[in-house]
Amino acid sequence: MSDLIQVQNKFQNYLLQDDADFTKLIISTEKVAAEKRLAIYSNAYRSRLHECLVSNYPILNSYLGAEFFEKMAIEYINQYPSTYRSIRWYGDQLSSFLTNHTLYNEFPYIAELAHFEWNMTLVFDAADDTLLKFTGLTQIPPEDWNNMRLQAHPSVHRLNCSWNIVQIWQDIADEKIPPEPVQHPSPIPWILWRKELINRFCSLTADEAWAIDAVISGLTFGEICEGLCQWVDEQNVGIHAASLLKGWIQSGLLAKVN
Repeated sequence: MSDLIQVQNKFQNYLLQDDADFTKLIISTEKVAAEKRLAIYSNAYRSRLHECLVSNYPILNSYLGAEFFEKMAIEYINQYPSTYRSIRWYGDQLSSFLTNHTLYNEFPYIAELAHFEWNMTLVFDAADDTLLKFTGLTQIPPEDWNNMRLQAHPSVHRLNCSWNIVQIWQDIADEKIPPEPVQHPSPIPWILWRKELINRFCSLTADEAWAIDAVISGLTFGEICEGLCQWVDEQNVGIHAASLLKGWIQSGLLAKVN
């Protein structure tokens, strides 16, 4: 290993782990000591990651307050150093961090708000694709519908929220005072997606949530109809499944059919 690479690795260890031995490789001047010169880089590294977290979680930052968010961010940065070439993706473990941290897991709605907000960024940045049109279905013979597999648009994400964090997120985004956190009697299924460059989201009934999950899992239309019999009698399940399919196409949730 070359001397340069060794120095670079030691510098990285200093930034990530505060390795004091690295200061021996830095020359002090009359005006600035080696420790202070290195601290400039260390502070800049953490400051940049903090700015990235604020950028990726603006609603959470507003909800917690800048001071509390910064304290949380420092702890996160110390536990999760950046591993990405693009800083855009930094912060992907924040929800897990909040869930497992002894200070923050007393407030599970904070982790859930972070999870929702991160998924909103994934929706916005998802790859583009074609949208399935009704004409695409008319070309499929009726006898083949049972075996067709629907493909969700790349921006589609499914979440189950145990708290009223979606209302909290929406009110803060609209510059309103958010409600107090309230836990639902049972988790509410939500779907997030992008249409015409705009992020969209809505809650789902239990049967539609199951059906969307089945689409994402790659089940056939026939298997989806069979599964929907948990909620609809066998006589009417085909019509019900077709109604859901019509709504998905109109909403822009599907990319294609195989």
